[in-house]
Amino acid sequence: MKKHIPIINLIVLVGLTSFCLYRWQNNDAKIFEEIKAERLSIVGPDGHLYIAISNPERQAIPTRGGKPLVPGMVRDVPGITFFNRIGDEIGGIYQDGKEGESSAGIMFDQQGDDQILAITKDEYKDGDEWKRWYGFWLRERSDSITQWDMFQNFYKETEGWSKEEKDKAYKAMRKKQDEELNVFRMFLGREETKEVGLFLYDSKGKERIKLYIDASDNARFEIIDKEGNIELP
Repeated sequence: MKKHIPIINLIVLVGLTSFCLYRWQNNDAKIFEEIKAERLSIVGPDGHLYIAISNPERQAIPTRGGKPLVPGMVRDVPGITFFNRIGDEIGGIYQDGKEGESSAGIMFDQQGDDQILAITKDEYKDGDEWKRWYGFWLRERSDSITQWDMFQNFYKETEGWSKEEKDKAYKAMRKKQDEELNVFRMFLGREETKEVGLFLYDSKGKERIKLYIDASDNARFEIIDKEGNIELP
């Protein structure tokens, strides 16, 4: 009987292989009614991460070249995060909220940097009134330095500084960032003021054109000069 075991094993192996090939060729994949997971990672044959669908506790963090931009960072928001073929995080979809506030968005990142195009919604309760801001917006980012490099340089340069010194330097950095490196250029949607319309900004992030309906249902069209003065159309 023992001398026949290798032959039996071979027959079983061939049978199982044939069955698996048949299932694969006929695309007879298993359909699950429900799958529960804290995180679902879509990877390539080499294990490279392309998509992470996660709860807040296990959400993927931003990477460049497959390496974390901020090691130990916690991104406490549920959603879907996308990565390209070289390991850069390139945007995602999120939806979150709790009592009195909620937010959601679809983000598209610039190559090697943070988002430049997005559809977002933010709302929060201020006393008995809800404040809401939602729509489509564009940013323009510099190719000379990324937002993440700028923050890393800031952390290194201010190491050991007092809180007052750091706060002052941080405000200066954000001003430079908003006016030169990470400029808000367009918003189409509803603002917290309840104005609904198209709002355009110049290369320094200053509002220059407003075409909107105000909170009292008045149609408005404003052209604003570089000093912030309203000009007649």
